[in-house]
Amino acid sequence: MAESHVISGLVAKRSELAGLVQHYQAEISRITGDLHHIDATIKLFAPEFDLRTVRTKEHRERNQYFKPGECPRMTLDILRESDDTLTSRQIAADMLRRKGLEPSAERLDQLQKSALNVLKRLEDKGLVTQGNPKGISHTWKIV
Repeated sequence: MAESHVISGLVAKRSELAGLVQHYQAEISRITGDLHHIDATIKLFAPEFDLRTVRTKEHRERNQYFKPGECPRMTLDILRESDDTLTSRQIAADMLRRKGLEPSAERLDQLQKSALNVLKRLEDKGLVTQGNPKGISHTWKIV
């Protein structure tokens, strides 16, 4: 026979997840209603407007470690102060130090992802470029 504490834990988790599903379904219904009201208002003012031409805006969760615009500025500062090309991991480690955060593997991974995303956007703008690879890692430098 199954352990009663296992069953009670699973039942509690199922109850929690079912509650989340119900909450988010209600939220989706509310937002869908708001969207229909906005569509109707647009049609009221501009009946010829084609709503299919409106692109959806991606919802992004903001990084908890940086204020808006802080990560790109810090990344550029780190690269400016370096005499050599740096990997995104090295940049993330320097970010940890500058922010005064407790070093952990999970935090370093999160900051490395942020740094890599910023570096790719800065590369598209022509502000940084990839240097010589160090092993399997790409290195970055200011243009």
